[in-house]
Amino acid sequence: MSSLCRADGSSPGVVARLRDELVARGLLDGLPAAFLAGVTRFATPPAAQLDALRADAGRLTARLAAGEAGEEDLPLLTRVAYSAGHGGLLAAHGVRTPSYDVLRSYRENLTTPVGPRLPGRPRAGDRRWRVLGRDVGFPLGVPACVLGGGEEWVRYHARNGFSVLTYKTVRSRAHEPNARPNWTFAPRPPGEVVVSDPWDWVAPGDPGVSTVNSFGVPSPSPEEWMPDLERSLTAVDDDQLLLVSVMGSGDGTALADDFARVACMAQEAGAEVVELNLSCPNTLSAAADDGVKPPLCLDADATVAVVEAVRRALDDRTGLVAKISWLDADRLAALVPRLAPLVDGVAGINTVPSRVVRSDGEPTFPGRAVAGLSGAAVRGHALDLTRRLVTLRGAGGHRFDVLAMGGVTDVASFAALYEAGADAVQSASGAFADPFLARDCIAALGDTLPRSVPR
Repeated sequence: MSSLCRADGSSPGVVARLRDELVARGLLDGLPAAFLAGVTRFATPPAAQLDALRADAGRLTARLAAGEAGEEDLPLLTRVAYSAGHGGLLAAHGVRTPSYDVLRSYRENLTTPVGPRLPGRPRAGDRRWRVLGRDVGFPLGVPACVLGGGEEWVRYHARNGFSVLTYKTVRSRAHEPNARPNWTFAPRPPGEVVVSDPWDWVAPGDPGVSTVNSFGVPSPSPEEWMPDLERSLTAVDDDQLLLVSVMGSGDGTALADDFARVACMAQEAGAEVVELNLSCPNTLSAAADDGVKPPLCLDADATVAVVEAVRRALDDRTGLVAKISWLDADRLAALVPRLAPLVDGVAGINTVPSRVVRSDGEPTFPGRAVAGLSGAAVRGHALDLTRRLVTLRGAGGHRFDVLAMGGVTDVASFAALYEAGADAVQSASGAFADPFLARDCIAALGDTLPRSVPR
């Protein structure tokens, strides 16, 4: 890393420059109030905690106004400005800050990532790695999630160095997101329940970051997402890969038919690789005790029926990936031999279904007792499934690629999954909280990462 670049991604003097811009825009005086409005958007912290946050923001603003704030104030300024709705201002100055604005709606976030953008795409020289039959510039990317919700997000992550991207799950008809909040930090170690308050914060770049989300697999209509997908496919370079995640609705043969229908739509829009979302823990169901359906991949027969239907419907040239959640040893051992002849890749894990409450015991996501846990808290699950997938692949003589994800928040956690045998690694919580993650991995491992293809 250049001596002119700090560990947080910014350059020296950034606090002074941020202060000057806040003043020039007339935002400084209102910063504490805007911060508190963000903190209390979805719930109100206990009085003592709220008073402490108010005091911290007030003292910071006073130091900024007096010209006395220094670089040591950047972590607090990052939190205050982001929660006040000024993430874009931070990003414009190269500050490491979350790329998705959790206070805004899913629709509002679709148009523009608020995270920082690198001036040029990081590259590992002319080295390439083979993933799903394509050569990619570095085997790290972003899985199907809101961070891949459209052309601007694909372009954003591709330019920041993520080269194995998955377009967010699309459906055969429009589907609205769950009510907000949809995404929160989870800074406490998970137990029987995950405790996550909407005002929680983890500093960008902290490798211990975990999050919980409850979006409900929203999707624009095909009339909207198909042309956007066409544009997104042109936004990646020749040595980058964009998969497209699809999901069907219904039961029995209707479910398999709908999966096949959406997969064919994606293929028609230009997708070279389709990923089947068989693993989402956030689909609402009034019939379920906890308000959500279990992941489809828990039902091996239904899973295979869907994969077979999609494989029959797609051209032979179109790659097919099955995305699964964490499965125990018996379930995975029974499923893999049935999937292997049908797919080019198996991806996993999705978020881990967890009961999530606020610190006062109320649901973090009103009306949804269960949400998806991701980040460092699920790193062990991801490593476990990846190792077992790779072992089953070898034991059965199968040829599918493994796309591993879960807990990838820094260079070490990327390397751990890759060393476990994954052909590519993806990151959601890590990429959200640290948009410079790919750059850092390429800088550390671009010259030495094994299994590159001869040039």
